[in-house]
Amino acid sequence: MLRRRRPLPAAATESQEPQTKDAPVAPHADDSSSSCSDSTMASDNDAVRTAQHFQPSSSSSSSSPSPPSPSPSIMQSLLPWTGLAIWPLMLFLPLLLNHTTSYHYATIFPRSWYAINGHNWLDSSLEEGGIWEWGTKNFRNTIDGNNDNNKPPLRHPLGLTLGISAVAIGHVFLLIYFRLHQQQLLGPTTPVQKRGAVSYIYSAALTHHLSQPGGFLLLGLYLALTWIYDLLPPSYYSFEGGIQYPLVLACLVVQDCVQFVMHRIEHVAHPKMYRLSHKPHHKFTNPKLFDAFDGSVADTAIMILFPLFCTAHIVRKCNVWTYMAFGSTYANWLTLIHSEVIFPWERMFRRLGLGTCADHHVHHKFFKYNFGHLFMWADWVCGTYRSPREVWGKEFNEGV
Repeated sequence: MLRRRRPLPAAATESQEPQTKDAPVAPHADDSSSSCSDSTMASDNDAVRTAQHFQPSSSSSSSSPSPPSPSPSIMQSLLPWTGLAIWPLMLFLPLLLNHTTSYHYATIFPRSWYAINGHNWLDSSLEEGGIWEWGTKNFRNTIDGNNDNNKPPLRHPLGLTLGISAVAIGHVFLLIYFRLHQQQLLGPTTPVQKRGAVSYIYSAALTHHLSQPGGFLLLGLYLALTWIYDLLPPSYYSFEGGIQYPLVLACLVVQDCVQFVMHRIEHVAHPKMYRLSHKPHHKFTNPKLFDAFDGSVADTAIMILFPLFCTAHIVRKCNVWTYMAFGSTYANWLTLIHSEVIFPWERMFRRLGLGTCADHHVHHKFFKYNFGHLFMWADWVCGTYRSPREVWGKEFNEGV
């Protein structure tokens, strides 16, 4: 039996019409497959570009391709390492006064302010320029209350002023860098300790940091007295030559070794000594950068000033520029190791035994390890070193 064919509906009839060149083609996949294809395209765009990506297509062979732009990921990975510039910037002032023509110290200051001729360094017959009355024998006899003409004149404070200025200028650069780093403007940061960095008001903490009587004020008083009253080796007053970098390193190592010994003595000699000197600084079990010099006057005298005096009389051949470079590097490095967030160079420093903020956080957290500050070498030798890696995922964040 033959069936009669039913007429097709109009929609079906239209679907059988041949598609024109400009007609849209219906997709052959559902939404999920479409999203997968989108993600595949995205991953292709994120892949490393090769030369094939920049071959001209057949449809636009006449147009020349633009050169590839630097990958943002490379720029972002390099940006945090710009912080390494802080290390030479600690030496900004001695470098400026030694290695420039317009700002060379000899073109700015009278020769009589920095030239040395034994006890007659201000003798007008030997030096050009005026004699500054503050450094003459008559002025010193007046303030001492006697007429001993055999006393040498007080040392001219030019070197002292430049030395304190070198530390201050280096510290300004450090504070600018740290603010950028802390605000993650140079890339993401990682707190040392797992509980996170302490919260504080930046301006208030900065003011407290700079006004500590056991910090920069006491350090400045020590530098003034030892300089003016001629308590340093003669070479420390010499402006001859430039920065003696091997001696800068020698001063840093000697300072840290003596400071290591004094630090251990404060911890183990007697509980009363510890309470009166170092315990106020150990109230910070999760320190921040501005806690570096927050301690007692006795602590600063025992653990900073005494090692400084010993270092000057052990490394005796430094000139004034070397003394400046050492002082600025020491003070600013000591500040950096108290940071609440790590710096990009920490892993590299740790391989060399150089002090990092994670190493010093171990000391503040556990008290009986890592007594060194700038170097961990004495802790390695004495068996008191503990790597931050040992407490990763526990008290400290992974990777610090």
